[in-house]
Amino acid sequence: MIVILVVRRLAALIALAAWASGAIVRASLMVARDVIAPSPRVVPGVVIVPLRSRTPLETAVVSGLIILTPGTMTVTIRPDERELWVHGMYAADPEALRAELRELEGRVLRALRGRGAP
Repeated sequence: MIVILVVRRLAALIALAAWASGAIVRASLMVARDVIAPSPRVVPGVVIVPLRSRTPLETAVVSGLIILTPGTMTVTIRPDERELWVHGMYAADPEALRAELRELEGRVLRALRGRGAP
């Protein structure tokens, strides 16, 4: 039984790593396109994302993946209010950016907590 749980958790972590790698590559291509484009589509902004993360590890992994993704940066983590402030280069639609960040957090929570999370 424990072996099955370990294998499931390992598979979830590998899936998270694969998804995050794809997100990083896509974001890198978007930023590179805007660096060389004559008219970039950059609309910077800061969004506040309510956190579902309950532990410092969960919050650190979410924040770390945000920082690794080109075009986004964690501005501050407010653990008392359970919110994350994120700067995005492509924030013309703050709700869309917030939804992307919530998806990232959901994937992290499923990988760290197991099935049924967040």
